[in-house]
Amino acid sequence: MRFIALGKNGQEIMTLNRRKAIRERCLNCVGWIPSEVRNCDFTWCALHPYRMGIGKQDATGRVAAIRKYCLQCCNDQPVEVRLCPCRDCSLYPYRKRRVDRSVEIKSEAKKTAYSGIFGDNN
Repeated sequence: MRFIALGKNGQEIMTLNRRKAIRERCLNCVGWIPSEVRNCDFTWCALHPYRMGIGKQDATGRVAAIRKYCLQCCNDQPVEVRLCPCRDCSLYPYRKRRVDRSVEIKSEAKKTAYSGIFGDNN
């Protein structure tokens, strides 16, 4: 799924699944230092077991961990999770048990050979 999420250099178009979204969220949490994700001491975090994004993982456990993390972020208010204003969070499309496809980027404008030469932004 492609959507706009907060990356190392600001908002970026990313292709993420749940596993990669958790990894991006953890990188964001520690200031984009991969070794800090590996050495994370926040064992109370719901995403902690899934932070590395590798190895055999329980897919239903990942879904539950994202939901639990979002609930913690929204002060245990399910309504607030549903109404979450943080659309550039990598977990945003996965905050509910089902994937929120409303933020998905279907396609980008195609560039032509003359794009930029004549001042058009196509």
